[in-house]
Amino acid sequence: MAGHLVKWGVTVGVAAVMAGVAASAHAQAAGTCVDNRTVQALIASHQIKTWPAIKALAGISDQYKEVSAVRVCEQGGQPYYVVNVAGPSGESEQLVINAVTGSR
Repeated sequence: MAGHLVKWGVTVGVAAVMAGVAASAHAQAAGTCVDNRTVQALIASHQIKTWPAIKALAGISDQYKEVSAVRVCEQGGQPYYVVNVAGPSGESEQLVINAVTGSR
């Protein structure tokens, strides 16, 4: 797993990208988030899986609808998808799911 963390840091350029994003409104409680271009690069280099793939791995029902943008944020040195969803009964929840394994 340490290899993934090193690869994540090297590819994203943590020092540059994360520092710039940290100053933006995207740096919220979930950690420092990256922009869509960086997310696409991480997916293309197979360092993270796509949101639909992670959603399936995590067993998230299609009854839960995204009500916010799906973001990728660093938490504890690992990438996580962070998204607010509304459930079938209207309840809301913030999902924080590992972007590599699909674990919560």
